[in-house]
Amino acid sequence: MVRYKIIIITLAFLAALFASFSLSDWGTGKEQPLSFEPRDGMRLPESGIGDVGFEIFTSYVFAFEILALVLTAALVGAVYVARKEAA
Repeated sequence: MVRYKIIIITLAFLAALFASFSLSDWGTGKEQPLSFEPRDGMRLPESGIGDVGFEIFTSYVFAFEILALVLTAALVGAVYVARKEAA
């Protein structure tokens, strides 16, 4: 019975993952304007790190959350595989 539950949970997870990939906006090739203006005396960062962070937490936040779930599941799976059997 437990095996069927795991199969159902896995299929639900894969369906959510597929839906997130298919519904994500992977970029249209157009530059999106920044939604903030720097205050007086401040300047925009010269590297692209700020732009990457801005895009991840605005346009791609759903894909970012799905990636966090996948990595958490991988971590839990690795701990499960690595644990020692009790004698």
